[in-house]
This record gives sequence, C-alpha cells and structure tokens, in this order.
Amino acid sequence: MRALTLFPTPSLNLRLLEEVLYDLPPLEGVFLHWHTHGVTATTAGIHSLLARRKQLLGPTTLSGSSIQLLYACATHSLRRLSLPGQDPRCPWESRPLHARLLRHGPTLSAAETQALLPPGVLVHKTVSMTLSETLLLCTSVGPQRLSRQQLHTIAAALEMPRRTAKQSIVNPVTSNPVEMFTMQPGMVSPFLHPSHHIGLGVLVLLPLPEQSETQDHEVAISLSLWESLVLPLRCLRQLIRSYAKRAYPGVRIIELDSEETLYA
Repeated sequence: MRALTLFPTPSLNLRLLEEVLYDLPPLEGVFLHWHTHGVTATTAGIHSLLARRKQLLGPTTLSGSSIQLLYACATHSLRRLSLPGQDPRCPWESRPLHARLLRHGPTLSAAETQALLPPGVLVHKTVSMTLSETLLLCTSVGPQRLSRQQLHTIAAALEMPRRTAKQSIVNPVTSNPVEMFTMQPGMVSPFLHPSHHIGLGVLVLLPLPEQSETQDHEVAISLSLWESLVLPLRCLRQLIRSYAKRAYPGVRIIELDSEETLYA
C-alpha cells in the first residue's frame, strides 16, 4: 500500500481514504491490547500501525501520539466515575474503551456527525477563534454557538478591552487547521498532537447543556472523519483538562459555567 499525499482541498477523495482506513487493522485491536496490558505496553507493531495510519490518512485522523494520550486520559476519567462514593450508573457506562468505538460515514462538520450518532449521544464540537491576536480553541458539545456574553467574559479574563469581543473571528482564514494543527476541518479538537499546538494561546471550555437534560447522555469524540470514541458526558471536562495539561501545559485553560462564571 503506497502512502498518499494529502492536500486540504475540496476535492479530497473521502471514499478512497475510507477504503484505506478499512484496509488497516481496526483501532479496536489496539485498544483491547491497551486494556489488557496497559497503555504503556505499546508494542513496535502498534507504533508502526499508528504511524502508518497517520501517514496514509493525514489530517483526517488524530495522530498516534494523540490517540494514545487520549486513551490514557479517558481510562483515568472512567475510573474516577467508578471510585467509591461515585454514582456508578449502570454497567453500560463502565464498558471498556475498545467497546466504545463507533464507526460512521465521513463527516466534515459537527452538525454532520451529530446526524449520524445514536440517540443520547452528543457530538463534541470545537471551533477556533481569534481575539485580538490570540488564537483560541472553544469546545463544548452539541449545536450551541458562542454567545456575545461568553465572548465578553473571555475577553475580560484575558484582560482585553470589551470592544475586542466585537472584533472576534470564528474559524479565521489565517489559521488553517491543516497547517496549524494537522487536522482537517471537521476534525479540529483539543486533542492536538503534543508537538503541534504552536500558536494556540487559550483553550476555552464552554458550558455543557443543563445536567437535567443530559444526565445519561454520552459524547462522541472524533478519532477520524469515520470514527468516534463515545464517553459519558459527565467526564468530558475532566478529560479535556487532563489531556491539555499533559499535551500542552503552557496553554491557559478558561472554563465557563452556565451562568458565564469564569474559572481559569
């Protein structure tokens, strides 16, 4: 199988890339190995598979380093849900990560992914934004958009003038996701390769939907344009914080709750 040279153009042949993906050994086998032996027990064969996967699929998939770190952080987050005193919910919530992989048709936006997900599963959505000259990633779930009040709160946290919020640009053309993060549009997320976060100034965790509406919901995190990892929505914020602190510890994290209260 020869390597493909990928370019971020509208003519990207997703059907060909999908055939390439399905010719590769599935991630379920990698995740099962990590579940059995531990994520640090990564063999030369697994390293080769993950590197080959990134080489062939390019920006349409997370890197091997990102997938491995995401697995480690997600495993820790799931264990926290099962600690004594925590509500265990049901065995379905405690299923291992290799049983949480979901395959679907290729999607290039959060809205497209949401339409393919099972009931009770919300898409993980992230947008890039510039405030003044600062590049931010703003992340949450579902179809919600950044509100004007949220922009004002973020600007205040960064000690920027209030008028800065009016000059914000969502998905700026000067920040090509393929060039900045080696991620295709539709793949942008906080789960960046540890060495590919150059230029990112702030990670913003936007409010999640009201708990009463999503108590038993799950969230689908994109591993590629065709694959998602489904996790309890309750562990999403802790997961992102854990990943960010290990992948890019120098990047500031700002958290907003439903009342626009700031945690930084």
